[in-house]
Amino acid sequence: MKRVNIILAAFLFASFLSAQEVVEKIEVVGNNRVSRDTIAYYLTCREGDYYNEAILKKDFRVLWSTGFFSDLRIEEESGQKGRIIKIYVEENPIVKNVIFKTGKKVKQGDIINKLKEKDENIVPHSYYSPYKVQKAKRTVKELLEEKGLQAARLDTELINLGKNEVDLIFRIDEGPKLRVGEVVFIGKNKVPDSFLVEAMKDNRNHSLLNWIAGKDVFKKNKLEENIAEVKKKLQEFGYMEASVGEPKIEEIAKKSVLFKKQKMMKLIIPVDPGLVYRTGEIKVEGNKFVSNKYLMSLVKLKPGEIYNLKMREKTVEKMGETYRNLAFLYAQIIPVENLDPKNKVVNVTFSINEGEVAFLRRLNFIGNTFTKDKVIRREMMLREGDRFSLAMFKDSVLRVKQLGLVDIEKDPDIKPDLEDPTKIDVNLNVKELQKNNIQLSAGYSGYEGTFVAFSYSTVNFLGGGETLEFTLQQGKRVKNYSFGLTEPYIFDQPMTVGFNVFDRKVNIPYLYNQLAKGVSLFYGMRLYEYWRFNLNYSFQRTTIDVPYYEDESGNHYYYNPYFYPGTYNVSAIEPTLYRSTVDSPLTPSRGTSYSASFKYAGSFLGGQVHLIRPRLDVAHYQPFIANHVLGFHLEYMVVKGTRGHEVPYWERFFLGGEQSIRGYDFYTIGPRDENDVLIGGQKSLIINFEYIIPVGGPLYGIFFYDLGNAWLSGKKVSLKDVYTSAGLEVRVFVPALRVPFRLIFAYNNRKIYADSSNFAFRFAIGTTF
Repeated sequence: MKRVNIILAAFLFASFLSAQEVVEKIEVVGNNRVSRDTIAYYLTCREGDYYNEAILKKDFRVLWSTGFFSDLRIEEESGQKGRIIKIYVEENPIVKNVIFKTGKKVKQGDIINKLKEKDENIVPHSYYSPYKVQKAKRTVKELLEEKGLQAARLDTELINLGKNEVDLIFRIDEGPKLRVGEVVFIGKNKVPDSFLVEAMKDNRNHSLLNWIAGKDVFKKNKLEENIAEVKKKLQEFGYMEASVGEPKIEEIAKKSVLFKKQKMMKLIIPVDPGLVYRTGEIKVEGNKFVSNKYLMSLVKLKPGEIYNLKMREKTVEKMGETYRNLAFLYAQIIPVENLDPKNKVVNVTFSINEGEVAFLRRLNFIGNTFTKDKVIRREMMLREGDRFSLAMFKDSVLRVKQLGLVDIEKDPDIKPDLEDPTKIDVNLNVKELQKNNIQLSAGYSGYEGTFVAFSYSTVNFLGGGETLEFTLQQGKRVKNYSFGLTEPYIFDQPMTVGFNVFDRKVNIPYLYNQLAKGVSLFYGMRLYEYWRFNLNYSFQRTTIDVPYYEDESGNHYYYNPYFYPGTYNVSAIEPTLYRSTVDSPLTPSRGTSYSASFKYAGSFLGGQVHLIRPRLDVAHYQPFIANHVLGFHLEYMVVKGTRGHEVPYWERFFLGGEQSIRGYDFYTIGPRDENDVLIGGQKSLIINFEYIIPVGGPLYGIFFYDLGNAWLSGKKVSLKDVYTSAGLEVRVFVPALRVPFRLIFAYNNRKIYADSSNFAFRFAIGTTF
């Protein structure tokens, strides 16, 4: 019986196959650029296959989705041996050029970047697709609305070039930019309107500051986000059940900051804050590795105080950071709030899922062709196989940047293993900075005067971070011949040694001429993390020559009676302790540096100059609006003679110039006698402020404010007795030279001489701090 069933089934299946038709032939009609083979590639149906209508429908959808065709149909007819499939196509034209015709308010680059961001950019030599064009139009419209161009019109046009090629033109009529004239909150609002307006990050009322920052532009598409932020702001004041209604938008006429009357938008936002909630019980659950006591110390909320949503988020962020720094990269901190309407308190539980510890499996450096891998790797505080502490990894990246040999091109590529997410692979993309500086130059600077110089220096001599310097400079004020070498790592340990041999002559007009020949030896070591200790010993033979003039009788009179010519041996040692988290030695944008040094000359070291000179130096860089940076610098120094010796004139403090108070000439600021002769200070204070604006590429604009002075030892340091200089500096950083060129425009508060001007212009090289 079983055999009969099998035979019957085989017979029925054979009958079914014989009754089913085959695809005898597939023809393509109307194609020009798109070859038959290309079309066949997208087809599932093949000649000789059994005819299947469902497969043909699927092939139709696939072909249509390619965007190759503006019209497509598939027909079939009977052939001699089966069915003939005919595919009729009408090809989309090729877009030869994509042209954006816009005004001054929206740049073509902004449009292209926006389209790329959404993967909707239409590139030349692609097939025209009405669907893609419509998507691109919606995205461009969103961009226009973000820029406050609510009334902008956007049209597209196809210019037929023949041979089935077209130019696609986006025509944008920008129209006027709409601004927010007024933001009004109505209802039982108990929070000052100024706090709520602050939450409207994208739709703030028109004012000078908001106009400069572009925050007063009306952006309808951002209103929903802004309303959500207003609610969060209310919850920061304890109004946990606050509600914010749909804003009402009205047109008003208002004068702009340019005193021109124009149409603006008035936003009327209904607010019902409800009642204030206070913080109730606070608990932490689910933690195993980190103690309850420590986690509770991170909680920013206090029982009985008004409940603050922002403080809750800061607590979550701090707890998450703690776990990530301990290598628990996947730790989750979930705040669970329980509102008690009766007692008006919020009981909050921080539920923690610690997850597993992550380990660094592979660390790769990409982009270093000359710099040895170990030079970068030795700055990493993490080794392969170590726990992947995020804090240690960030510190390591900062230390790599501080080398000044490479720059980090983009964020590190951190990839967990797909099968075992606790194993982390890291690719660090670096870009090698210009290591060699071979310079033959002539020019002028405030300090050096006119000069001709040849110099060679490299910060990566043999690929191991070695610094080699060789300088020959001949100038009106400065002659400098020097040779030095520094090795940053000795025996692969974080210890630095180096030396410098020099022969310098400096001419300070109307003060003195100094000729110094000698050698300096340098030793440094890393103490802990960013803390370093340096020790510098120098010996130099200094010859001082004092300018003088002759009267008619041939008598010599020194311009400066406090200075006497002579030759002196100076033997000095200077220990320095410093810490730096500044991210780059060339173009810093964040971080702080501290430095304390103590120069000791003479006594048991020998020589004829006996003094001590302590110095304190602090610098800080803080990211500000966009990519702008705020810079601050303070330097305080004191010099004092020892063993009954006076401080030599040339070791005293004379301020002025681009390295201290940049609007004044070098060596012009300091205490003077009754005859207005500079006598030099024994203590000095310099404070610099900078607002750094990257303009583009190597160009920076810097607003600065410098103040400082030098005083005699018996005088008190006073901010009421200082010289100030404020103005604008244009700085061009030249990577090949590793130094910036500077144009300084300054206004000085005090005149050095009666016939001097308060305004100053100077050219300089280097940085102030």
